[in-house]
Amino acid sequence: MAVNVSARQLDTDQLIGDIESALAESGLDPGALTIEITETTLMRNADETARRLNTIKELGVRIAIDDFGTGYSSLAHLQKFPVDALKIDRSFISGLTNKGEGEALIHTLVQLGKALSIETLAEGIEQTQELSLLRDERCDSGQGFLFARPLDVAATEAFLESCATDIAPALVRAPKPA
Repeated sequence: MAVNVSARQLDTDQLIGDIESALAESGLDPGALTIEITETTLMRNADETARRLNTIKELGVRIAIDDFGTGYSSLAHLQKFPVDALKIDRSFISGLTNKGEGEALIHTLVQLGKALSIETLAEGIEQTQELSLLRDERCDSGQGFLFARPLDVAATEAFLESCATDIAPALVRAPKPA
């Protein structure tokens, strides 16, 4: 589960208590929770943000930089934050069907993630050609209208059930490890 965190939330230690309470009340495994913070928000007060994110990371919660590539951070700052994932902004993805600079940028962002052992996730995938190019670059995962439009609770449950039904036969047929 991914939850967006605002700049105002990140500016206070109350965020840590809120996350601890939410995990305790829900029973959610901390590793199943990812908080998403925009690149610009990270840079508002880098030292305090790094301290808070390290505390959140100690809880077992994953941290993702949302809209990566559109903010003002430097690569040096990436090492300061305990980041698990870079969410590549959709503005880079929408240009993928036009060869050239868009592909070079995606290649660079995905390779940066791999070099730093950070998961890469592409946002805004809408066309099969975009997905194909991202697969060729070995982007770790993606999201977008190609997979599903925003869903309400009932539609989400039906969607997940359908996915489980589609995946279950493949898991049964999968060879067992030796």
